[in-house]
Amino acid sequence: MPEDEIDLQLVQAELRLKAARQLQETGFYDDAVSRAYYSMYFAATAMFLARGIRVKTHRGLVARFGREFVETGLIEAHFGRILRIAEELRSEADYSIIRQISDEEAAAILNDADKFLARAKDIITNIRSNL
Repeated sequence: MPEDEIDLQLVQAELRLKAARQLQETGFYDDAVSRAYYSMYFAATAMFLARGIRVKTHRGLVARFGREFVETGLIEAHFGRILRIAEELRSEADYSIIRQISDEEAAAILNDADKFLARAKDIITNIRSNL
């Protein structure tokens, strides 16, 4: 298990969440949502690495997260929904010139990302303690 890589993924998750907060506070809601999603992406990647799994794409990560963590009962189902919704909003925020993310949407995703990261850290701690 690549312990250093797991820890680096978690550091990246924390940095992305911090950036998301700053972007949201300054009115860059699209960018805040994108950074919040990437916080969850790095946290989920760390979870996969803790189980010895590598995932290559965003869609693959979201789909496999459901199979590996939600369907097996390792994480509550709402975290799978949070990740899926964040990935969809990130895509809209990054690629749509028509859709504008609101302050409320950004705040909700940042709140979700904070909870997701905390839960990911708990799960990784549990995985590590069971080795």
